[in-house]
Amino acid sequence: MTKRITVLVGPPCSGKSSYLKDFESDFVISSDRIVEILCRQHMLEYHEYFLLPKLHKIRIAHDKIFYKLVQHSKRFQHIVWDLTNLTQESRARIFVHYPGASFTAIQFDTPCGKNEVLKRELLQRNLERSRAQGKYIEESIIKSMVDKYERVNEDEGFSEILKLKVINIANK
Repeated sequence: MTKRITVLVGPPCSGKSSYLKDFESDFVISSDRIVEILCRQHMLEYHEYFLLPKLHKIRIAHDKIFYKLVQHSKRFQHIVWDLTNLTQESRARIFVHYPGASFTAIQFDTPCGKNEVLKRELLQRNLERSRAQGKYIEESIIKSMVDKYERVNEDEGFSEILKLKVINIANK
């Protein structure tokens, strides 16, 4: 039975997956990993996936794989959800899958918590990631995601909320 769920919260390029490199858990649900696999299988560039219509067969395949991972995850003690989890509504859906578990949110944000500062930082990181890894997300998509970003609040049901500040690489 699952006892502990850690939910990473933050827009793309905010450091969620990098943070996981030194984080101990039994099972990670990562939308990004699914996207990378599907892009390789269908010979798509990473950024092209995000331009596909919601009902495209590749996006439907993503959702099916994701659902199977959620079901499989219930066999593990400590699970991490490595997705953007940008809205209260999207985070609320996670609780339904693991009744009785303890939930921790780890929120990635700028020290000031302002969207315009966060956009600048993430766009710079996106360029750096594109050069280093070949992974790129269209600028308009990042801006749109930051615009709908709802910071975690205590009323959501998390037993613990950790707030991590994204490192400012734009000023280096």
